[in-house]
Amino acid sequence: MALSWSGRRQLLYYAVGIVIASMLFFAGWQAFLTRQPTCTDNIKNGGEMGVDCGGACARLCAEEARSPNVLWSRAFRAGAQTYSAAAYVENRNQGVGAKNVPFSFQLFDDKNELVVEREGVVDLPPVGIIPIIVPTVDVGTRAVARTLFKFTAMPQWQRVSADALPQVRITQQQLAADGTRLSALIINDGFTDIRNLTVAGVVFDTAGVARAASLTVIDRIVAGASQPAVFTWSSAVSDVARAEITVLPSF
Repeated sequence: MALSWSGRRQLLYYAVGIVIASMLFFAGWQAFLTRQPTCTDNIKNGGEMGVDCGGACARLCAEEARSPNVLWSRAFRAGAQTYSAAAYVENRNQGVGAKNVPFSFQLFDDKNELVVEREGVVDLPPVGIIPIIVPTVDVGTRAVARTLFKFTAMPQWQRVSADALPQVRITQQQLAADGTRLSALIINDGFTDIRNLTVAGVVFDTAGVARAASLTVIDRIVAGASQPAVFTWSSAVSDVARAEITVLPSF
């Protein structure tokens, strides 16, 4: 039986629709097959060692990154009821850093009972030794005998270009004979201003044991200029021997 004109027209519409849908489907499939791999597509491709990590990606895969090494952790009395907690962490991955890494300081008394725990997050810049310092930890009337520092989650390491880091120098470092004052001049050798630069200072005795630690933030260093970094402590350090000042750049 022959189709009516309206039937033939409707069949033509169906055929055209099927052809257009097929063309769109094959175009999309071709684009999927030929798209360039990226480090954010949730697929292991383009020479990546894992899903969106390794190879050309900035983020390191877990198996190629080395865990940070905690060299020491201590608490220093800062006031009648306060301590400053500090740790030295070694970044064993060259040219990489990690942002917003959660950590915990636990302070214990001489009976190994927990006095207080302080948690926080820290950026681990691409430098070898990273001081992590939490000032003004209130312990009430108790005394601290031992300090434990740990990361509560594994850092997510990513490669950091040297061009992204501020070009700074530390000069004119001076330490008071009793260890109550440490200062230095931080010079910006780059061509752009540096803002919110964190600087850490740690004082050691003749046995190489850390005896005081503090942080300061320099709001701004104009390109080609310098700013002082000054640390002071109320209590003298016996057998003071040396100090270390570390710049902790943002990235």
